[in-house]
Amino acid sequence: MPEKVVFVVGDNLATRSNSVDLVSLSEFTASLKGELISEPFPVIIPGQGIEDYEREIVRSKLRQHGLPESILKDIPLPELLYHSEVHKRKPENVLIAGLRKVEDDLFKATLRISDRQEMVLDHTTGSHVTAMVITEAVRQISLAVGERYLLAPSGRARRFILNSLQTTFHKFLLPLPAQLEYSVQEVSQKGPNRLRFRGRCDLVQAGVVAASGSMDMVVMEEERADRIEAERIRETTRALAEL
Repeated sequence: MPEKVVFVVGDNLATRSNSVDLVSLSEFTASLKGELISEPFPVIIPGQGIEDYEREIVRSKLRQHGLPESILKDIPLPELLYHSEVHKRKPENVLIAGLRKVEDDLFKATLRISDRQEMVLDHTTGSHVTAMVITEAVRQISLAVGERYLLAPSGRARRFILNSLQTTFHKFLLPLPAQLEYSVQEVSQKGPNRLRFRGRCDLVQAGVVAASGSMDMVVMEEERADRIEAERIRETTRALAEL
């Protein structure tokens, strides 16, 4: 174990760290003028929000101060999932990477949070991952498992509809490396083009479950979902107009 390890995370993911072990990118670059300038050099480990672009910022600052770039631990970044699986158009809003099947009903992935993720920009408290981001990660991995592993190929557009959601928070999930473990608990075919499934996702950090979430979803053809939605609009607008 090295004498000193420093985890660096995105500025928007550590608004109040109050720690020398977990610092924001801006705090880290500012500190290079002081205590980190002399040996023994610490090992710098990138946390959430420190992706390729931010890592190059760290390297350039190390070079600028005459420090070896090798002190930055260049941990590989697993590939983000695509829009077709998580239904997000902007890559910075995708939270799931490296999804893989471990057993028949068990899937694992890596949590990747960009410092420019939409919910991080809009709401950050202290130096833990907020409940909204965790809930969105559960939603995205549920969609991804459904799209990749549970649905048969179809040439027709489909809609995922959320029936229920439950989230439990056990410990602060820090903006540091974390894994997602998703287990399919129930799958039922409701018709030739309608599927219902329920699953549970654990967010694991340093071997400890920090948060859990479960979702019950129905997948149906988009045309049918549009018809149901249109009927609901008619019913509700008429009822409100009468009031």
